Amino acid sequence: MQKSRGGCEGFVDIIQKSDIFRNVWVNVDQHVVVCIVRESDAGANSTEYEQQKEDGHVDPRHQAIPCRNHRLILGAEEVKMPRFTSLFFHSVEFSEVKQIAGENNVEAVFASLLKSPVLGTRIKQENCFKEEGRLVINEVLAFMKRFSEQFGRQYSLLVFDPKLRGSMGEDTKCGFPDEFDFMLLLDKISDNCQVISINNCKANIGMLTFPAIRDEVSPFEINLILHILIKKLLLTHSIWKESHLKFVSCERMNVGLCLNLVFNGHLYKLLHISIDLVPSIPLKIPVHVSIDWSVPLDFSKCQLYGLFRDGYDGLDLSSTDYEEVLLKSLPSAAIDAYVLGKAFGSAHFKWTGKRLAQVFRKSYTMKKALLISLQQHKIPQEVSRHEWINEIVSVVSNMEKYAKKNECRRCIFHAEYWVLGEKDCLNLSF
Repeated sequence: MQKSRGGCEGFVDIIQKSDIFRNVWVNVDQHVVVCIVRESDAGANSTEYEQQKEDGHVDPRHQAIPCRNHRLILGAEEVKMPRFTSLFFHSVEFSEVKQIAGENNVEAVFASLLKSPVLGTRIKQENCFKEEGRLVINEVLAFMKRFSEQFGRQYSLLVFDPKLRGSMGEDTKCGFPDEFDFMLLLDKISDNCQVISINNCKANIGMLTFPAIRDEVSPFEINLILHILIKKLLLTHSIWKESHLKFVSCERMNVGLCLNLVFNGHLYKLLHISIDLVPSIPLKIPVHVSIDWSVPLDFSKCQLYGLFRDGYDGLDLSSTDYEEVLLKSLPSAAIDAYVLGKAFGSAHFKWTGKRLAQVFRKSYTMKKALLISLQQHKIPQEVSRHEWINEIVSVVSNMEKYAKKNECRRCIFHAEYWVLGEKDCLNLSF
């Protein structure tokens, strides 16, 4: 393999003249070279795949063909590539690459990734994958409904209402429908507890006496009891009778349980699904939200939740309802950028530098960065997906600049110090 001619032109020539790659897109921003490539052997049966697409029947063996084996390489002096001895290129000015590749090619790559069943979002995938994804979601929702009803019948004081949260609830899931997050809302416990104080996004509560229990029960004890009883029901045969989901294991987490299942469908064979079950107490406390936002927001149906944490007698504060309102206010290009960021953080992409790998590693940090970056734009609807991704990188790389004093770095909303009887309502700030 020859060296490049001293810049991106030679690099593009080498790649585009090679039969090993079917498609190449290049972009450079702020002296960083970005190249997304797809290996030709990933599309060995591409003609057959295209025909199946036209017929409306896609062989599950080909489900990953449109997007398998992508690589994204940035800012390296030497990059090891499949079947290549070595490849040399240098960072150049953004304007130089615009002339070579153009912004339209970058947007075309993003559109392609978003449609991918492996890396994209369900709402943009082809109908066959949308239908299979909906089938998986319906199976999980039906199971959770049946599970909560049986649990409530057996343990009436601990009855819960399962609420879908996380990426599946937001419709920002990247790739397969294989990760679900459910908050198990314990309304009866909520009726028997009182928030005493909130400090650094931690809630201290006092548990009132349960009707059938004489002594006061601590959050730690409730959490332990819940884990034991949930596991006990999950290990019974009756709960799985009407389900196409197969039980694999149930593991304890810091804030709940992780249920591991397997689903077999027409396209998804042995799809491993994880379901996080997070017991939560709705906190009945008046809240005032301080936020400067470009569009009107309605928080009237929102409330705070307390999450049990192993080894802690208080509760972690969750403002997930409020975060959902913010996320729904974002333009579609920003949501696309968030999904793409998750794709870039997946194992399907290889980064030669550590900085960007760190940026895309945690989806929650990316979400916070995306919401912060919206405040920098007067007309967010005019910002492209590429610009939103650059904003995410910029904010995550300089988070100290945006974090407020005494603010919890992880939280999107920050709860100010509050004590029962001292203030009428809790102030929640973004």
